[in-house]
Amino acid sequence: MTTRYVADTGVFVRCGGPDNEKYQRLRRAVRRAEARLLVPRRVYDELNGSVATETYGRSRWQEGFDEGWIALADDLDYANPVVSTVMDETRRFIASETNRDEDVIEKADTALVALAGQLLDGGRASRVVILTTDKPLGEAAETLLPRHGFENRIEYRYVASDYLDRLAPDEFRDGSR
Repeated sequence: MTTRYVADTGVFVRCGGPDNEKYQRLRRAVRRAEARLLVPRRVYDELNGSVATETYGRSRWQEGFDEGWIALADDLDYANPVVSTVMDETRRFIASETNRDEDVIEKADTALVALAGQLLDGGRASRVVILTTDKPLGEAAETLLPRHGFENRIEYRYVASDYLDRLAPDEFRDGSR
C-alpha cells in the first residue's frame, strides 16, 4: 500500500511556523515516518506568495521544502478527465455546503481534491490522506472521489490544534489508523 499525504495551506498556518511546537511536532512526525506532505502548486504559491515573503522575508515553510518533508506535487493534468471533473465537482460541493457562490471558492481547495484524484488515477498512490483545516473540502474529497472508482482510498483528517498536539509518526505510516 502506498499512501500519499496531501496538505492544505491551513495546516501550515495552524502550526504557526518553524518556531512553534506544533510545527516541530508535525515536522518530526512526518520525517520519522519517512513520509512527505505533498502540496499542489496553488498551495505552494499561497505559502510562498508575496504576502508571506513580505511579512517574513522568506517563506516560513521553505525550510520544510528544503528538508524534503514538504514537497511540491507534479502539476495537475487538466486534460485528465478525473482531474478536471473533480475540480468542478469540488467547487460545486463546497459552494453548496457553505452557501457561497461557486466563483468565490478558492482554487487551491479544488486543486487539493484534484491532486488526490490524479495520484489515485495515475497509480501513484493506493490511498490518499488529505490534511486540511477546511471541513467542506475534506467532505468533498470523501464524497466525490469514491464516485470515480476510489472507494475506501481517500481519507481526510481535520487538522485542529488538538490533532497537532497529539501528532505522532504513526499518523503517517501505511496502514495506520
